[in-house]
Amino acid sequence: MIRFEKYQYYFYQQVCDFLTEINEENDYHDNWNWARFEWMHEHPSTKKDLLNEMGLWFDDDHLVGVALMDMYFGEAFVAALSAYRHLYPELLKYAFDHLKDDQGLGVAFHDENADEINEAIQQGFYKTDGEETVCEIELNQEYPVSLPCGFVAETFDAQEHPLEMEWLFYQGFDHGNDKEAFMEGYQTPTGKRPHFNPYLCIVIKNEQGELVASASTWYDPKTNYAYVEPVCVLPSCRKTGLGRASVYAAMNHARELGAKTAIVNSDQEFYKHLGFRKKSHYSFYWKKEERMVNGATYKLEKFLGKGKGGYSYLAKKSDHVYVLKQIHHEPCAYYQFGNKIEAERHDYQRLLDAGIRIPKMIDIDEEAEIIIKEFIDGDVISELIRQKQTVEQYIPQLIEMAALAKQKGLNIDYYPTNFVVRDGVLFYIDYECNSYMEEWDLEHWGIGFWNGKKPLQ
Repeated sequence: MIRFEKYQYYFYQQVCDFLTEINEENDYHDNWNWARFEWMHEHPSTKKDLLNEMGLWFDDDHLVGVALMDMYFGEAFVAALSAYRHLYPELLKYAFDHLKDDQGLGVAFHDENADEINEAIQQGFYKTDGEETVCEIELNQEYPVSLPCGFVAETFDAQEHPLEMEWLFYQGFDHGNDKEAFMEGYQTPTGKRPHFNPYLCIVIKNEQGELVASASTWYDPKTNYAYVEPVCVLPSCRKTGLGRASVYAAMNHARELGAKTAIVNSDQEFYKHLGFRKKSHYSFYWKKEERMVNGATYKLEKFLGKGKGGYSYLAKKSDHVYVLKQIHHEPCAYYQFGNKIEAERHDYQRLLDAGIRIPKMIDIDEEAEIIIKEFIDGDVISELIRQKQTVEQYIPQLIEMAALAKQKGLNIDYYPTNFVVRDGVLFYIDYECNSYMEEWDLEHWGIGFWNGKKPLQ
């Protein structure tokens, strides 16, 4: 029996266990693990008053799905165990409804996790330029820890001495070296990280005993990996080998405890120089209830479909509905793009000049890469075919379009998803067209999908 609970601290260990379990199933969620959750949970920037909005799904007492925030609203981690994939749409919807901020919600998806990506697109998420990379290094050797003269590396109990560590982080993460300003914003931690191990926290001190660099790893014997977080070096001490030494020392300690590999959520050159190699790549998808197009607000109502060049949504402005097409930049194995937004504008004009019935272009926002089209409210030809309904009566109009296109030296995309019939009139709803080539014309390629000789994909 599935039950839903909002997060409370007494569920903390169950969340950690869930993250361990889901990362044992596959690599599709290795950007989030128990250690990242622990680091986030007690981070000074985490909005702890928001944590109770995180969602948990249980089968009896077994945690099987989560919708977690990342420090504050606006980014989330959403996942379900493989046996409970059917819950994922509900989890993702909950995350958007409860964990978004004023800008919407971002979620990072493993590039090979097609099922979750497709569900996100169905719910109105679109791909952005944001990305996240997990890198990995084998711990099959002890790594050399070499320090400049006058510096020493030590283990450090950051939970017993939080002020010293936070002051190092303040400087090391480039907030400046004004201690008064630091102290004005400093708050003594109200909680501790349950799995923190001082043996895995390395600091480097100078001759005056000041902390100048640090690296920590997190390791649980139930896993085979150590998680590297955080790493920092004072600006004045960078490029001296202290960062390398602290990371290597922390990894060596994790190796002693049984870790076989170490992972880090970064592909910075620093980690590549240490020997880390790419393990997995994630792309951020974003969802907003509303989209601004040249100053006008459109509310997304429904996902319509994904094409080679973009995602299309039914969108409303005032009392009118339109099609909002958000350009994407995903590669297509059989098609090469230039400037997609310019191509849409150019192809729209070529189709108009050819006399082909297409939806009117209402607006185009080049910076946001969004096109607003007239919405043709009718039956999509591909759906009629899937429902075993005849489309033979519309083929003469299709042939007429093909003739008009050929007269202008063009091919259009004759695949049935690109055609809608309204009141018996056929419309070509895509703006894609290409220079005429016989192998891709209606007779040699497209007609087979309409007459049932080629199966729809």
